[in-house]
Amino acid sequence: MRPLLLRSPAMFRPGPPPALGSARYVRDLDEVRVFGARNSTRRTPAQTDTARFFTELDIPGALGDHAARHRLDIASTARLYAAVHTTQADAIIAAWDAKLRYGNWRPITAIHRADEDGDPTTSPDRGWEPLLTTPAHPDYLSGHATTAGALTGTMTRLLGTDRIDLTVHSTRGGTTRHYDYAKPYDRDAIDARVFAGIHTRTADVVGNRVGHRIADWALDRYFRPLRGH
Repeated sequence: MRPLLLRSPAMFRPGPPPALGSARYVRDLDEVRVFGARNSTRRTPAQTDTARFFTELDIPGALGDHAARHRLDIASTARLYAAVHTTQADAIIAAWDAKLRYGNWRPITAIHRADEDGDPTTSPDRGWEPLLTTPAHPDYLSGHATTAGALTGTMTRLLGTDRIDLTVHSTRGGTTRHYDYAKPYDRDAIDARVFAGIHTRTADVVGNRVGHRIADWALDRYFRPLRGH
């Protein structure tokens, strides 16, 4: 897709994921193997809740709640919705550009086929299953972590502070969480995919950074306040 704001889908394409057999690759895989397994004994109940919470979020509802509680006028409310949705849309496009450029296998495939990664210290576990079902597209970048970075980055720039004061409802999980600041939201969005067993930490961390870079670039050029607002 052609981005809404960015000049091209590859504009913020990051470098490649960790090479097979590298120390970072093995560390990422070990973490998700232990904490993301369906029957993990290391993942805490709170971590499981975080994994399930970040499956499907009502971001429009969260923005509307924020606007209502802070009594934003119509121009500021429209700016909030437009800025968040366009930067998140471009974050999705950027994430899929990287996914299709690098084609990095998901944790479930990497763990099942660990005898093919060129590292004699890793061994396959054909029976390993993630907590949540793995979507049918590559690991790197994590789309959810990238859009999370775009959300918090945009709100931080619009509000002029990292205090985003955001109440978010998980439509699939059926629970609600409140985030006073951007960093805890980003942290949970990154952790969630690892605890779910469907992304490596590197795919999440790098994706979140790309989302923030998109937000910074967009807010430097668009969504300037109207005179008098």
